[in-house]
Amino acid sequence: MSRPRRRAVLALLSAEVISTTGAEITAVALPWFVLVTTGSPARMGSTLAAGFLGMAVLGIPSGRAATALGPRPTMLIADAACAPTIALIPVLHWAGVLSFPIILVTAFVVGAFFPAYTSSQSLVLASLVDEDERQLVRTGALLGSVNETASFVGPALGGILVAFLGAAPVLLIDAASYLAAFALVGSLVPAVHAERPERSERTVRAGLRYIRGNRRLARTVVGLAIVELGFTAMIGTLPVLTRRRYHATARVAGWLLASYGAGSVAGGLLSTRARTVDGRTARLAMVGLALTTWPLLTSLPSYGVALVIAANGLCSGLFFPRFFASVTLRTPKVLRARVSAAVNTAISATGPIGFVGAGLLLQHASLQATYAVVAGSATLGAAIVVTAMIPSSGS
Repeated sequence: MSRPRRRAVLALLSAEVISTTGAEITAVALPWFVLVTTGSPARMGSTLAAGFLGMAVLGIPSGRAATALGPRPTMLIADAACAPTIALIPVLHWAGVLSFPIILVTAFVVGAFFPAYTSSQSLVLASLVDEDERQLVRTGALLGSVNETASFVGPALGGILVAFLGAAPVLLIDAASYLAAFALVGSLVPAVHAERPERSERTVRAGLRYIRGNRRLARTVVGLAIVELGFTAMIGTLPVLTRRRYHATARVAGWLLASYGAGSVAGGLLSTRARTVDGRTARLAMVGLALTTWPLLTSLPSYGVALVIAANGLCSGLFFPRFFASVTLRTPKVLRARVSAAVNTAISATGPIGFVGAGLLLQHASLQATYAVVAGSATLGAAIVVTAMIPSSGS
């Protein structure tokens, strides 16, 4: 890889770690802010769900915008739009005019940019490594490890900052992180060539048609969507678990969420040695992702929950770099932005159900009932994914 390309990859990594750290700080600060100010787990779950709903409603159309604008401009527009949007919450709170619907709309808008940004980032990365499968898997895994390092540091730091400063001021850190990412991508990442699709391939339906026509990919996406339902339900329990079972502050909630990032870092680093996007490792990782949810049904101490969530993150870090590299490389170039956005959107579409469902169960039932949904969803989804990944006898 040439020196300018290495510098561009480094800029992508830096932008990712900065913006993800800010987003993960908000992942602690925003639900804690809603939970403390409203006292309602259901409203907390609805706030978390709003971001995923933005992905689901606008994610697939955003693939068309990414195709029309190009990968790099799409990333810049997303960062420039998300910075002032997330800053609205503390500004309006201090002005005394913040309402719960405004919080929901803000979370929705920020979430809506995620699929196009992620798919555009994958296209830029594929261009920088010249479409080489091994390099893309390894560089993607490195990007994932950097991302998950931020996912480890961000929640822990967010919990500490919320405890000392309060949730509202901490949200401004996320806004600043988007601006920093904008500056890095704008100044150091070059524009990449994107093939112009034929008219029949420009519609939103083109990406969905491709997924439907690829049975293995379609079944994998369905399974991952079910896994995502369980994952978001698990994440949605952490603030309430912290307050109910451990009678602790946001710092403990931050460390529990950070443990997932720590596990993902380890899994991503192991994936940097991957030789192919397929194989037994991906299937075993998916099995492990399901198995690690069942201990949550028991009354574990806080460090036990952290270990279980870290193991879940480890399996995620082993699986997803391989999966997303496969989606990028095995999709025709003219459809990549559309298909990648459609895949991200489809997987995330069940996220709001997990968050809202967890909020309602926590308000009206028990932690054990919520964790039963988590484990059941993860197991069912993983079974579908593993079955889809098993090579057929004729292949």
